[in-house]
Amino acid sequence: MSITSNHFVNCQSEAKYRSQRCRLQLSRENALLRRQLHEYSHLSEENAQFRNELLRSRNQAEKNPAILQHLTITDQNLQPNLISFEEPNLHQVTTELYAINANPSHLSAVPSQTSVIPQSDVSQILQETEEEALLRAEATQYRERHAQLLEQYEKLNEEMKRKKIDSFETLAEHDKDAMKVFIELARSTEPIPLDGTNIGLFGLTSTGKSTMLNALLGQKVAGTGVGETTTKIKPYNGTKFVLWDVPGRNDEVSYLSMEYISFFKGLSRRLILIQATVRENSSMMKLLDEIGLHYDIVFNKFDKVEPEEQEAVKNQIQSEI
Repeated sequence: MSITSNHFVNCQSEAKYRSQRCRLQLSRENALLRRQLHEYSHLSEENAQFRNELLRSRNQAEKNPAILQHLTITDQNLQPNLISFEEPNLHQVTTELYAINANPSHLSAVPSQTSVIPQSDVSQILQETEEEALLRAEATQYRERHAQLLEQYEKLNEEMKRKKIDSFETLAEHDKDAMKVFIELARSTEPIPLDGTNIGLFGLTSTGKSTMLNALLGQKVAGTGVGETTTKIKPYNGTKFVLWDVPGRNDEVSYLSMEYISFFKGLSRRLILIQATVRENSSMMKLLDEIGLHYDIVFNKFDKVEPEEQEAVKNQIQSEI
């Protein structure tokens, strides 16, 4: 079969056209690969930076085993999401009164009256070293998952600030409707998961929390005396547990937020330290009662009370609960 010159030219043109199409397609694919490579390179730089931060924190922790992991929760970080508003079941919670001596190994417990309060879910939060970095990422995801609920918290907090409501006790006294909204939000807030056994120590600075922390951990990790005041929640690692120092605050309204509530719910135990009366922590106790969180009242330095007065002091505390 003979091939004409026209047919040969057509074949050449078609081959050239296919070649151009191939080059164009390869060019597009190369451009796409370059973009992906740039993105991966950017992610790799971020991962490297993240790894360096973790290594730096780990090195600091190795040099100082008692390193304090600061937990800073700001109002800007308060972003929860709408979780289904389930009808809470009722269960019985027994609040126990612990009389603790300056020597924490000597402890006596006095069970109080049993009260029926609504049951809620339970929760978690943030730290600094390797744990803190991972929890910070978890908290970011938590806020993203609960954006709608967070929006409702923020709206309520703005309203409380406008009305100059500075504590849960004030909220309960002056705005019953807002209190009901807050309780519903709090009961719908998921806990932030905390690994292991996590114990929160609540109370004013003057109740001797730092002294107790040092005694329970067997080493001086928290400053004591006049300069011991703190405004941040701090974790202290024990052998089999983590103690969280939750400071008394002048602006207690900051605790009426999604992140704090999820943290309170995430604790394994909640201990409220007192030295004379429960009245100094009555607002926090009412808050925990309303959202169905169990807590123990700890009478610090009970051994300093005269032996003949100890029974009367126990009865007085019982009557205030």
